[in-house]
Amino acid sequence: MSHFSRIKTKFRHRQALVECLQQLGYLVETDTTVRGYHGQHDVEIAARKSGEYGIGFVKNPDGTYDMVADLWGAGSRTQVKMTAELDAHAGLIQKTYATRMVLEQARADGFDVVSQVEEKDGTVRIVVRRWQ
Repeated sequence: MSHFSRIKTKFRHRQALVECLQQLGYLVETDTTVRGYHGQHDVEIAARKSGEYGIGFVKNPDGTYDMVADLWGAGSRTQVKMTAELDAHAGLIQKTYATRMVLEQARADGFDVVSQVEEKDGTVRIVVRRWQ
């Protein structure tokens, strides 16, 4: 029996999401399936690391992508552990995605990035400027 968990996200930009996943070391495929313990799930974006079950992203009618994964076969035998692992993946991907989107928008608005620093607490501080 498959145990796919689903997490709602605010990811909207497909290409930015693909590039973030690649930056994080995932092998990425589009318009495919992700494999689970006893099944598979159709997804728009599939990402996996060598030897792991994949995670996928399914587009919703509102344009956002939900993250789906079946961590049952990866040693997570309880729903609580599966959800915690999926949340950890989602948090790292969300942070990378948000940083990318901020940098892209700043550049599109004519700003130059002065610095980008990851703080001890995990937040990312980005300083930009624009000369008039």
